[in-house]
Amino acid sequence: MTDLGAWSSSAADTGHGNRFGQAATSSPWGGGVGMPSSPGEVSRTQCAALLVRAHAWLERVVPQMLEMNGLVPLVTRAVQLYRTGDYAECYAVMNGVSQGIALAAAVAPVLPPW
Repeated sequence: MTDLGAWSSSAADTGHGNRFGQAATSSPWGGGVGMPSSPGEVSRTQCAALLVRAHAWLERVVPQMLEMNGLVPLVTRAVQLYRTGDYAECYAVMNGVSQGIALAAAVAPVLPPW
């Protein structure tokens, strides 16, 4: 599997290092506590999960269906928002991406399910 830190750095380098890859590969529940520590933490972990899921899906699908490459700038923008800590806006962008992916997967049976 592709190193998400390398992907986020190359696809959306904002000069802030490699924090997306580090956050995405860490435990979303803060070291196994079992529950998020605050409502803001839920947004961060939900956004991170959507970013990782969309990245993996697009990585599999874009070679089969180049039209899906149009979602990459939206995911790149969401990565930038994630890096700056704007998790609510990141989540909003990723909700739109998720809906686009779900629709594409529903109408194109050759694509993997979302």
